[in-house]
Amino acid sequence: MNKALSKNGYPGFALVNVIFAASLLFLIGVMVIDMMSSELKKTSYFRDATISYYLAEAGVQKTLAALKKDPNYKPAGSESLGDGYFEVSVQKLSPGRLKIISRGLAGRAKEILSVVVEVSETEDGVELNVISWKREGKEEL
Repeated sequence: MNKALSKNGYPGFALVNVIFAASLLFLIGVMVIDMMSSELKKTSYFRDATISYYLAEAGVQKTLAALKKDPNYKPAGSESLGDGYFEVSVQKLSPGRLKIISRGLAGRAKEILSVVVEVSETEDGVELNVISWKREGKEEL
C-alpha cells in the first residue's frame, strides 16, 4: 500500500480539512470586521447627537441672554460653534410670551429644543421666566 495516504486511508483528506478551517476563520474575520464598523457608525452618530444637543442648548442660552438685554431681540441666521452650528428662531405666542426654537446640527445629527419664555419688564430690567423646556427630538441627516 502507498505510504502517501492519510491516516484514515483517504488521499487529500487533510487538504479538505485545511480549506474548511481557513474558510471558517475567514468568515469569523468578516463578521468581526462588520461588527466593528457597525459599532463605529453608532458611536460616531451618538457623538454627533450629543454635540447637536449641546449646540441647540447653546442657541437657547444665547437667545435668553440676548432677550434679557433686549426683549425685542430677533436672532438672525445660524451661528457656527465647534464641530457644528445652531439656528434659532423666536416666535411671539402672546403678549409677553415667546417660543424659542433652537436647532443644533453636527455631522449627521440634528437636535431641536423648544422653550417657552414669559418676558416681563420690571424696574430692575427684564425678567425671564421659563415656562417649558422641551426636547422636540433628534433626526439623522
